[in-house]
Amino acid sequence: MQLSFELVTYDDELDSFELDENIYQIELDDEAAKTYEVVKSSDLLLYSWLKKSDFFLKHIKEEVYQDSENKKIAISDINGVSYRRFYFFKVTSGDSHYEYFKKLFNIHEESEWQDREDVGEEILEHLSTRRKELILELG
Repeated sequence: MQLSFELVTYDDELDSFELDENIYQIELDDEAAKTYEVVKSSDLLLYSWLKKSDFFLKHIKEEVYQDSENKKIAISDINGVSYRRFYFFKVTSGDSHYEYFKKLFNIHEESEWQDREDVGEEILEHLSTRRKELILELG
């Protein structure tokens, strides 16, 4: 089974992400393919599994970023499951992104009139921590 993925690079100094505009593929062995089938229904479980997989890290270091010393990356897409909203969320992002993060971070609006900007800022606070968990440091 082939797994397609896309990456973003992280710049410490600017605290920002930049999309690597390539689509990469990796061949999964039978065991990894079975695990993929189990975890694919949960976007964060899928991300965590791939991030921690030895075969994935080896592929990144040997095939994708050979000169990877001190490079920081994160996964932006896995077989069509997008994680870009984690890196590029802004207060002006669309409703679907707001709903996703409100559910993920258990943010409950106190009233219908609550300012969207306040909710967006709260999401950004949560994201600053979550983004650090998503970053892979290549050494």
